[in-house]
Amino acid sequence: MNYYDVQLELVDHIANAIEEKMNTNKTLSFEIALSEVYTSFGYKGFAGVVEAKEAALSNKNRNLRWELFFKYFTLPKIAFTLCLIACLMFIGSLVPQNKLNIVSATIASLFIVFEIIIAVKSYRLFKIVSKKLLLISSRYQQNFFSFLAVQFLAQFVRVSDKSNFTITEYCLFSFVVGLMIIATLSYYDLCKKLLNIASEKYPQAFAK
Repeated sequence: MNYYDVQLELVDHIANAIEEKMNTNKTLSFEIALSEVYTSFGYKGFAGVVEAKEAALSNKNRNLRWELFFKYFTLPKIAFTLCLIACLMFIGSLVPQNKLNIVSATIASLFIVFEIIIAVKSYRLFKIVSKKLLLISSRYQQNFFSFLAVQFLAQFVRVSDKSNFTITEYCLFSFVVGLMIIATLSYYDLCKKLLNIASEKYPQAFAK
């Protein structure tokens, strides 16, 4: 049981079950009620409940993350996305075609720097968390995405000086980079929102 929020869910579940048994039978002691509750969990004991609670909480958190993620893509931010992609394409239209690979490599390098900055900001953001929470486990997904994005563009920078770009290829590159930038910003925004929710629900999981 690695997650603090799952631990609290389990404790709450057990406490409610014990309270219900003791309310039904006033002569029942706490120790006997606890034993009966544990027996009712089956051969897996608490492990089975932990698995069920972790699965249920994970599903609930996943729905919450998707809800918050899609809320990021409101009309102003969609307009910003389109403007960003259009700006990247416009930059490409200002240079000769034989220089597009250099422009693309420069943009890719700047994006790598951007990802590193976001990764550092994300690390500092979660330094206040003293306990592992399933609710904010999406931060690791962001780190994985950042790693893949940086690896992809690092490889691109390495080979870009060996081949010339067509304007179509550059437009596709601009579209992909624009989406990656927005995905990174939206995931960072999501993590901040989840962190705020977690601090309200589980204040003791945060370092003083």
